[in-house]
Amino acid sequence: MNKKVVLAVAAVGLALGVLVGVSGVAYVPVSLALGPCLRDWTSPSSYGTRASPLASTTFRAGSGTVRVCYGRPAARGRTVFGGLVPFGRLWRTGANEPTRLYTNTDLSIAGIRIPRGRYALYTVPGPDEWDVRLSRSILHWGNDISPAVQSREIGHAEVPSDSSNSYVESFTIRTAPAPGGEVHLIVEWEWTRVVIPVRQVSDLAQ
Repeated sequence: MNKKVVLAVAAVGLALGVLVGVSGVAYVPVSLALGPCLRDWTSPSSYGTRASPLASTTFRAGSGTVRVCYGRPAARGRTVFGGLVPFGRLWRTGANEPTRLYTNTDLSIAGIRIPRGRYALYTVPGPDEWDVRLSRSILHWGNDISPAVQSREIGHAEVPSDSSNSYVESFTIRTAPAPGGEVHLIVEWEWTRVVIPVRQVSDLAQ
């Protein structure tokens, strides 16, 4: 294989990484983007061993399916909230790529109404409540939450912050059923537990 062919293959690989990598699923129908969470191959950090592995949780919201993809850092003896993750500062809600939410149905998330699609889920942690924010910007890395990223925000809402019944070493996002057809998206790390209510809605204008 000559040098030109190698360079062409590398260029195609890079283009595919941008287009089809984790963030690149923005170019694929949502119904096809609910498969395994992929790394964002546009970042050099994706080509080495990660201290915070990529994880996901998938759940049903009414007749629809929702998948949340997130980086899973560990506490490792550190003070997390109010320390490693400062209070009052916008956070990617995990590690590495921004926490991404894919839904093939219209949703209400903490009262924020969103049509089916792809979103980044950011939070502003506080000692008593968290500000939950949803953005259409998923094409960037981690906590690079620039004014351009923030301009694509579509809504925010506050939810209470509570204490966990047991210590959680690695950042975790899981779900639990709730009354009235809701699903609770539960964010846990260290001694902190935050519940974000999620439900399917059917009256959003498309």
